[in-house]
Amino acid sequence: SHPGFKEILTSCDRVFQLSREFSTQQGVVVSGPTGSGKTALIRYFRNSLPKSNLFESGYGALAVRLSKRPTVGQLVGGLLRQIRYPFPNVSTHTLAVKRNVLIDALKQKGTRLLFVDEAHHLLPQARMGVRAEEGSNVTDCLRELMDEVPLGLALFGGEELADLTGVDLHLASRISARHLLHSFEAGSMWHGFVRAFARQSKGFNLDFIAEKGEATRAQKTTGGNLRAFKRLVTEAVLIAADEGATQIQVEHLRTAFERVYGKHASLGNPYAE
Repeated sequence: SHPGFKEILTSCDRVFQLSREFSTQQGVVVSGPTGSGKTALIRYFRNSLPKSNLFESGYGALAVRLSKRPTVGQLVGGLLRQIRYPFPNVSTHTLAVKRNVLIDALKQKGTRLLFVDEAHHLLPQARMGVRAEEGSNVTDCLRELMDEVPLGLALFGGEELADLTGVDLHLASRISARHLLHSFEAGSMWHGFVRAFARQSKGFNLDFIAEKGEATRAQKTTGGNLRAFKRLVTEAVLIAADEGATQIQVEHLRTAFERVYGKHASLGNPYAE
C-alpha cells in the first residue's frame, strides 16, 4: 500500500533476475529512517519468491544483518549458517577456507541476491583511517561475492547510507540503483495506506482508524512511521480484546498511547482530547 515499496521491490527483482545473466555486477541501495519498513521489505521479497529450477528452494535470496562493528568472519559465518553448513564457525586460521566454501556453496544453491540489512554499519569502518576508495575487509568480501558467485547485492540501512562512496568507491561502482524510503507524510497516500491496513484485518474491526480524521491524528501521533503505527494499533487491539470488544474506539487508542509512550510523553496524549 506504499508506492515506494512497489518501486523498491521492482528494483530488487530486477537485480535478482539479472545478477547471473550478465557480467556487469547488479546492486541496489535502500536507505531510510528506522521503522520505515526496510526489514519488512526484505522479509516480504524473500517470502514471496516463487519456486524455480534456477535456484534451490529457500536459497534464491539470502539476508544477513550487520552488527555495529562487522567483521568478515561474522559475515561469512552468518551466511554459512543460513545455508546450513555443518561447521559455520570462522576463525582467523579458517577464514580463507570458509570464504571459498561459502562462494562454492552459493554457486551450487543458485543464490542470486544477497540482502545486507543495517548496512550503514559499514560506514564507521570506512572512517577509521581507511580511505574510502579502499573500503574495508567486509566491503572487500561483499565485492568478492558479487564477482565470484556471482550475485546481486541489496544494501539496506539508515539515511547516511545514501552516499555509498563514503563506504567503498569500488563497491559503489558496482551498484547503480539508489532508493530513499521515507516515513509517510500527511495526505492522501497516508489515508490510503491506513484504509488498506484496516481492510486487511479480518479478525478485528479497525474501521475507526480508517476514518479520515482519525487517520490524520494517527499520522501526527506516529510521524507516519510504520513501526510506530503498528505498535500503537497492536496495543489498542490488545486493550480492546481484553475488554471483550471487537473493534477499536478512541478510548482504546488513548490507553494504548499511554502504554506505548508513557503517561508523561512530551507531546501529550493526542487521544485525550
